[in-house]
Amino acid sequence: MQDGFLQRIHRLWNVNKEFQSKVLFLSLTFMLMSGCLVIWRPLKLSIFAKMVGPTFVPLAKLFSLALLIPLILLYSKLVDWLRRHHMLYCFTIGHGIGGIIFYFLLSDPTYGVANATTNSDRMLGWAFYFFMESFDAFFATSFWSFADSVNNPKDARNYYGFFVSGSKIGGILSAGTLYLMIIMGGYESHVLLPRALFMGSLMLFAAAYTIYNLIRKVPEGKMHGYEAVYQLEKTRSTESFSLWKSFKGAFDGLFIIAKNPYVLGIFSLVFFSEIVIVIFDYLVMIQADAAHPTVNSLTAFYAFYYFIYNVIGLGIAFFGTTPILRIFGLRLSLFAYPVLTIALLVATVLYPQGWVLFAALVGLRALNYALNHPTREVLYIPTVKQIKFKAKTWTDAFGSRFAKSSGSLFNMSMNYLPHTAAVVSSISLSISITAVCLFVTYFLGKKFQHCIDNRLVIGSDEPTENELAELDQVKEI
Repeated sequence: MQDGFLQRIHRLWNVNKEFQSKVLFLSLTFMLMSGCLVIWRPLKLSIFAKMVGPTFVPLAKLFSLALLIPLILLYSKLVDWLRRHHMLYCFTIGHGIGGIIFYFLLSDPTYGVANATTNSDRMLGWAFYFFMESFDAFFATSFWSFADSVNNPKDARNYYGFFVSGSKIGGILSAGTLYLMIIMGGYESHVLLPRALFMGSLMLFAAAYTIYNLIRKVPEGKMHGYEAVYQLEKTRSTESFSLWKSFKGAFDGLFIIAKNPYVLGIFSLVFFSEIVIVIFDYLVMIQADAAHPTVNSLTAFYAFYYFIYNVIGLGIAFFGTTPILRIFGLRLSLFAYPVLTIALLVATVLYPQGWVLFAALVGLRALNYALNHPTREVLYIPTVKQIKFKAKTWTDAFGSRFAKSSGSLFNMSMNYLPHTAAVVSSISLSISITAVCLFVTYFLGKKFQHCIDNRLVIGSDEPTENELAELDQVKEI
């Protein structure tokens, strides 16, 4: 009996031999990308706050939304022109090169971080923030669009938790290294911070090389993902070129979100969850900036913050996400994030102290990346490429930035209220938004199951014979 129990426990984290290489390379890729993200995010906040000023962060988020639209249109056209893994090459190598350029600019003694003057006219601080926003905006889209296209629903249920675990390990190692470098290394900020930026670029180049090995070593048959969608896209790839279709294709993702309730539901989940995090992020940032007078100390604070939430996220991903998806399936797993979020928000109502707000932010971040992301990404698997890449880009890049801009407008309006009133208003709005997410989650889970049960592919008007056969295989999901 004990052996049977141990075998059941082993199956919760077991990886079939035929999928081990695929899981390994995707986990390594996400680990390296996340390692860069965790190093760069503290730099974005601390460098901008000390070069330009923390009160300009909400305004910077608004400006970044406008600058993001041309990038999304470019990304949408690249989806039409390039293969799936080439999109990851563009993201990792392109931002890796950009990181090296900013490494040299921020190392400059006059214009870089060595100049301790805080001024809203420091264009390098603004440019650096917008570069980091572009990295942030396309980070999740680039990896998860590719992962969704090479995994079927059953694979996602079994292995997405491992991908997130890899990302959390990368975040822990990077955040811990950055924190130790700051408090123990004795480096000046104008030396340390550009070097940390350079380290992130090297990680992105390594991630591109990992994807290269994935494509080279994993058999093509294991890279089809959801076979019904793969076969459908093969037939669509033979369609003739049209200039009008090419122009319209750049906006396809936005049109799909507007007319498809299922995709609009996913968009709303991203939008609402990001607003809540932006509200709490700003509350904590104001307190942190007041408590840490130098760019190094503020960067150390954020490095510690990212280290803590990645440690918690690793525990959630490994001991929570993987077993939850395998035991309960997608539909019930989707409810875990909004329910736990409401619990954290209620705790801040009962104990509205600064350390509770910080703990709530850490919990929200950890749950969002370790649980909400992988469960939400499964929803994309039975969709066509237009949804996986184009609609997802508008959702993750524009939708999240639109949410951050909306949250920033709210934060700016709270500046005119007393601190206690601002905190109460922020928490009340967050609870209301998360309650709406519960209803959206119910709709999405029901629609997903309906598509599986009725042999439908989301984004395709009529199922093909290949789609019907594949849906028979995954009906057990």
